[in-house]
Amino acid sequence: MAGKEHFAELLRLLEMERLAEKEENLRELKRFPLATREALGKTVTGLVIDEVSTGMGGMPLLALSRQPKGEDLAPFHAMSAGDNALLTFPAGSQPEDCEGTLYKVDEYRAVIALNGPEPAQLGRGVCQVDKLGSDATYRRMKKALATAADARKNRTAVLREIFLGEAQPDRRRARKLRLFNEALNEFQQEAVKRCLAASDAALVHGPPGTGKTTVLVEIIRQAAAAGERVLATAPSNIAVDNILEKLQGSGLRLVRLGHPARTLESLRHANLAALVEEDPSYGEVQELDAWRERLVKRRSRFGRGQLGYEERQERDREIAKLWRQARDIEADIMRRIIAGAQVVLSTHGGLARGLVKGGFDLVALDEASQATEPLSWIPLTMGDRAVFAGDSMQLPPTIYSKEAAEQGLATTLFDRLKGLLPGTLQSLLRVQYRMHEDIMRFSSDQFYDGKLIAHESVAAHTAAELPNVEATDLTSTPLTFVDTAGAGHSESWNELLESRENRGEAELALRLLEKVLASGIDPRQVALITPYVAQVKLLKSLSRIPGLEIGSVDGFQGREKEVTIVSLVRNNEAGEVGFLSDIRRMNVAMTRARRLLIVIGDSVTIGRHPFYAKFIDYADSRQAHRSSYEWPEG
Repeated sequence: MAGKEHFAELLRLLEMERLAEKEENLRELKRFPLATREALGKTVTGLVIDEVSTGMGGMPLLALSRQPKGEDLAPFHAMSAGDNALLTFPAGSQPEDCEGTLYKVDEYRAVIALNGPEPAQLGRGVCQVDKLGSDATYRRMKKALATAADARKNRTAVLREIFLGEAQPDRRRARKLRLFNEALNEFQQEAVKRCLAASDAALVHGPPGTGKTTVLVEIIRQAAAAGERVLATAPSNIAVDNILEKLQGSGLRLVRLGHPARTLESLRHANLAALVEEDPSYGEVQELDAWRERLVKRRSRFGRGQLGYEERQERDREIAKLWRQARDIEADIMRRIIAGAQVVLSTHGGLARGLVKGGFDLVALDEASQATEPLSWIPLTMGDRAVFAGDSMQLPPTIYSKEAAEQGLATTLFDRLKGLLPGTLQSLLRVQYRMHEDIMRFSSDQFYDGKLIAHESVAAHTAAELPNVEATDLTSTPLTFVDTAGAGHSESWNELLESRENRGEAELALRLLEKVLASGIDPRQVALITPYVAQVKLLKSLSRIPGLEIGSVDGFQGREKEVTIVSLVRNNEAGEVGFLSDIRRMNVAMTRARRLLIVIGDSVTIGRHPFYAKFIDYADSRQAHRSSYEWPEG
C-alpha cells in the first residue's frame, strides 16, 4: 500500500486503538465498584494533604497520605512515579479536581505534581487519587502520520519512501573510527560501523544480554563527535534512562525531556526541568511565581465578603497573568536549552513539537520492536536518518484493539525494515554478557538459529559463586524445571482481574524462594515473575519480603536479576496454554536470569504445545527436570 493510502490506514487503525483503550478504561470504571478499584490499586481514597510545596520548574507539589488500615496490600501498591493521575480535592475546593503526575510514591504516601496551579481554595475533608490515561500521545501520533504522509522533497519524504519499499537506502563511505568504548566485541563494532555508514536507516538486532543499548550509545557518541545533533528515543521511560545512564560522563551536552517523576532520581540532574532551574534567567520565573503565591495566600486570607466582585475578578486575572508570564519565560528557556544540546533524550510520546522542532542529523530509536509504527513516526519526522535497535523475538507493542493489531497495527517499522533493508545495513549482536550457557542455549536455538555465544565471563557462573552464598542443589545449577504434574495445582479464573491464577503453584514458588534465600542470596537479587496479572497479585498478597521483586513478564523486559523464578500458572485437563502460546513472552521470561532460572509448570498441560515440549526435552538433556514433590508443603 503506497503513500497516502498507507498512512490513512494507520490513522484508521490508530483511532480503533484509541477507542479500544478508552473503552477498556470505561469498562473498568463501570465494572468495578470503588472498593474494588481500591483493591486493584486504580483508586486511593481517604487521603489527607500533608504538605504543599514547589518542585522543579515551579511545579506545585501536594503530599498526600493515609494511615494504614490493616490492608493485605498497601493503598499505592499499583501506582508508580510517573503515572498520570486525577486528584479529587475535598468538598468545597476550587477547583474540585486537577490532573497531575505521581512524583514520589511510597506504600501509604504519595506526592503529586499538579499540571496547573495549586487550588485557590481547599475545603476540609479527604482527597481521592485515580490513575488516568492520556490522549496526548495519540494526538502526537496523528500529527506525525500527517507530517510523514504530506512530506515533499525533504528527508522525511525520503525515509517514508524507503520504509514503504518505494526507494532503496544509500550507504556512504565509512570513516575511520576511534572507538570510545574499546571493550566492544567484533559483532558490536561491526554494528557501529554499518550504522554510521548508513545514509538513511540501519537496524541493530539485539538478542537478550547482547548489549544493543551499549552499541546505540557508541553510535550516538560517534555521531555527536562528528558535530551531529542526535535525538535518542525509546517507547518507555526506563529504556530512555538506560541510554542516559550510559551517556553520563561522556562530556556531551545532554537533555532528558519528560516529567522529572518519570526520570530515575539519580538522573534527574539531566532532566530539562533541572536544567531550566540552573539557567540565569530562571530568577525572573521565581519572582513571578513568588508574587503569584503571595496573591493566592492573600486571596485565601480575605474571604468573599472582604472584596467586591470586580476586585475578586481583577485579582484572579492578575494571578492567571502571572502564571502565564512565568510559564512563557520558562518555555523560552526550555527551547534555548534544547537547541543547544548535542543529544536530546525522550520517550517517543514525550516529544512535543512546541519544544522540539527537529533539526536532528540522527534519530536513534531503542526498543524499536516495542513501538507501533505511528509511535515511531513521532521522532522520525524530526531527523535526517535513523538507527533502530531492537529484537522482534521479544515482546511486541502493547495493543488494546485485537482488530487493529490483526489488521496491521502490530507490524512495527522494525519488523518491516527487516525485509526491506539489505544485509549490509543490518547487524546481529551475537555475544551475550548476562546468562549462563545453559540458560542461554534454549533461547538461542529456538529464536536465534543457535547463533548466540555466552561470553566467558558469564558462560559458567552460578548463584553459588555469589558472595556468602551456600552451594545447594538449586544454587549450584543454572537451570531447574519444577514439574507440578500430578500435584493437583489446578488453575482458576479470577473474574475481577479477568486473568488466571494458580494458588498451589504460587505457594510452591514461595517455598522454592525460601530455599534460595536460605542459601544466602539477597532478596534484591531475585525476581518472581509470571505472565498473568492475577498470579502477580496473588504472589504479592502471599509474600512481603523487603527487596524482592514480584511482577509480570511484560514489566520485566529489559531487566535482569541473578535469580529468576517463573510461574507459568496453566494447569488444566484440556491442555490449553492460552496466553503462553505467545512464545516471545516466554523468550523474555526465560532470559532475565543471570545465574539461576527456575521455571515452574505442569508438563502434562504445557507439554502439548511444541515450544514447551522442546523446553521440557531441553531440561531433561541438562538433568534439570525435577518434580514439585521434592518441595512438599509444611
